[in-house]
Amino acid sequence: MDVERRDFGDAAVRHVGSDDRLSEAQHRIANNLALIAGYTRLQATRLHKAGQPLSAREACIALEEVAARIETVGELHRLLSGAPGEDEDGIDLGRFLAKLCASLMETVSFAGDTVIMHKDAGGCMVRADQATPVALIVSELVTNALKYAHPTGVAGRIQVSCRSVGGGLVVEVTDDGVGLSETFDPHTDGGLGFRVVRGLARQLGAKLVYESGGIGLTVRLLLDVDEEHRVIPLWPDRG
Repeated sequence: MDVERRDFGDAAVRHVGSDDRLSEAQHRIANNLALIAGYTRLQATRLHKAGQPLSAREACIALEEVAARIETVGELHRLLSGAPGEDEDGIDLGRFLAKLCASLMETVSFAGDTVIMHKDAGGCMVRADQATPVALIVSELVTNALKYAHPTGVAGRIQVSCRSVGGGLVVEVTDDGVGLSETFDPHTDGGLGFRVVRGLARQLGAKLVYESGGIGLTVRLLLDVDEEHRVIPLWPDRG
């Protein structure tokens, strides 16, 4: 009888734990979908205020940007559902970014022949609440590089990497394009993509570093893995 009680108790604990994980996953999915919906509404508002009709190519790019954000979040949830215990022990960011790079190359039509590579030094673990903002930041940076690094349309190379440094992580997105103009300040200027990146970095308590030389642009995200995820407005400068 005691054995039966223990077995029943163990089963009940597993069931409750499973329900808790399912509830957490559903909550996370709902939050991520709401976040993407907010991006989409903001993008629609900006296009409306511009007052200019979009060309077929511009409309295609705008829709594919939305699709890339949805695909990014979907890829993360596929990773978590494929390894249910992974979000308890931390998420292997390097493994996820490798899948994300492959996915963006396959799904973003305006990537052309540009190669998106991934380099992982290993040991890049993040919490589940950090994984989605980091993933969306990388997705936006890669999308921006695809759009602006090579204005003439030539094929380029984009490299995404992450490495563990001390008690934190460094995530980098590097391209071999024209870089930023001298009059452009990525900390204040730019369209929706730059604003998304800045807003998500603020929520993570992370630092963004931009390095633009004669050739190419490197964007470096410096993340303290012990930093608490802060619920603050994504758009403090929204107008």
